[in-house]
Amino acid sequence: MTEPRLRVSDEDGETWDDPSEDQIQRLYAGLNLRRRFLVLDRLDVPEAEVGRHYLQLALNDDLTMVIEYRQGSAATHYRADVPLPSDQGGEEIALPVLLGWASGRPGWSEGLSWVRWDTARECPWGA
Repeated sequence: MTEPRLRVSDEDGETWDDPSEDQIQRLYAGLNLRRRFLVLDRLDVPEAEVGRHYLQLALNDDLTMVIEYRQGSAATHYRADVPLPSDQGGEEIALPVLLGWASGRPGWSEGLSWVRWDTARECPWGA
């Protein structure tokens, strides 16, 4: 059996190894104000890099979203806002980002305006 290359987890701590695109879409569709986020962790990186290659999506109170990704060092840590609520067009923006990142599809990040993450100034995931 091969080691998983991707792990998805939710706010409840449930995990799915190597989920299909359909599974990721269902997990995204299940987000709500009680289950606000998904974390996609890349596991097919050198052992010292595990935990430093991920994409996270979190719902805000108004159902807009924040997406964060990191591809190694802190210098490759970015975030973007999805200004439309998930039920009013936000899905068309967020879902291609999740699926594209998970599969390593070229251009997955092009639909959003990314800014470097600054931990001294912001923490959209809460305290």
